[in-house]
Amino acid sequence: MKSFVFLFTVLVLSCVPDLPKDNLKARKNPDGLKIKLTNGNWFNGENFTKRDVWVDEGLLSFSPISKPMDTVLDLTGKYIIPPFAEAHNHNLESAYKLQDRIDSYLNNGIFYVKLLSSIKKRIDPLMHHYNKPLGLDVSLAHAPLTANGGHPIALRKRYLHYGYFKGLFNTIGDIESHGFFIINNCEDLDNQWERILSFGPDFIKIMLLYSEEYEMRKNDTTYFGHKGLNPTVVPEIVKRAHQSGLRVSAHVETTHDFHVAVKAGVDEIAHLPEIDNGKPIAEEHAILAKEKDVVVTTTVSLVTKKKEKPEYGELVENIRSNLILLKKKGVKLAIGSDMYNDNSLGEFQLLHNLNVFTNLELLKMWTENSAMTIFPNRKIGFLREGYEASFLVLNKNPLKDISDITETIEMRVKQGALLK
Repeated sequence: MKSFVFLFTVLVLSCVPDLPKDNLKARKNPDGLKIKLTNGNWFNGENFTKRDVWVDEGLLSFSPISKPMDTVLDLTGKYIIPPFAEAHNHNLESAYKLQDRIDSYLNNGIFYVKLLSSIKKRIDPLMHHYNKPLGLDVSLAHAPLTANGGHPIALRKRYLHYGYFKGLFNTIGDIESHGFFIINNCEDLDNQWERILSFGPDFIKIMLLYSEEYEMRKNDTTYFGHKGLNPTVVPEIVKRAHQSGLRVSAHVETTHDFHVAVKAGVDEIAHLPEIDNGKPIAEEHAILAKEKDVVVTTTVSLVTKKKEKPEYGELVENIRSNLILLKKKGVKLAIGSDMYNDNSLGEFQLLHNLNVFTNLELLKMWTENSAMTIFPNRKIGFLREGYEASFLVLNKNPLKDISDITETIEMRVKQGALLK
């Protein structure tokens, strides 16, 4: 009888699915304030709940803390949400007007920024500004992977001519591996992989541009800067990156690029496809993106660069249709702008004006989805027990009116530190 009971127990236990493991980590701030926040309306992912909350060592607690508090704040009539994020930009690796850009991010409640490419030698002297309680938190790809003559080589060459890399590089050859990696085939990947990892990227950025025309463009110099990786190499890149514990973000231009990237198992699409070309995303490709839990970063404000073109209205309508499709199929969307002289506020405003998303959907896209695609291993983007005490205090309910949300910010708290 005992043997039967033992066997039955083993069989039952073997049928119990593995529980998901919580691998998320919170960044503590021992120097943060000990704060009691009373009577505030806290966002729970769907609506607002009135409650008291405590902050200690830069973390949130929804149970009373016995330690003496430094500060008690009455938040009656206020609404508390997670901070915003910028899921695609490149504007934090230059010292030129850097403090203005940092201030613009923080003043608008944007605490997290994903830099989709940067030159390590250029950004290293600036890193003291970032990844600290009173500064922006940034995630870095460093040099993206492309092919001969692919994007962003032409861009790097132009900036070299402008003198942006003075004191760092003298020729475009000097920039290779710092500003881009040339991967034409799997042999190149074998030879370069350790070098790629040596720069310490937080994730891998790959370039897919008009991959349906790869064979036609690869040796044609008229397409310099307007081409990218051989699509057949992409699955191996993704495999190597995942084996190294790194996510992959794919720059795409066309729906074909989108499908290549999603099918290969990338974690993130860095642009809504067809912003410039005006073609629809195939329904089956959107379904596949949902099945593979791929995040799509919007960057739709890039279309405003064509505002004076006769096809502008058609491009905007195609963007709207593609967003509706991705929303309908349940694809996770993050807000990022890729606008060097702006941040994700402008992107949010354009998305709001498209009338595709509800206020709740926009709020979750700009807080939860964007934060988690930038720092997928951190306890941020939500107001939960043990999560980082980073939040914004608003003077009105954004679920009722989100149009001017950044203008309603009355207080910014990051890891338990009050920002100016």
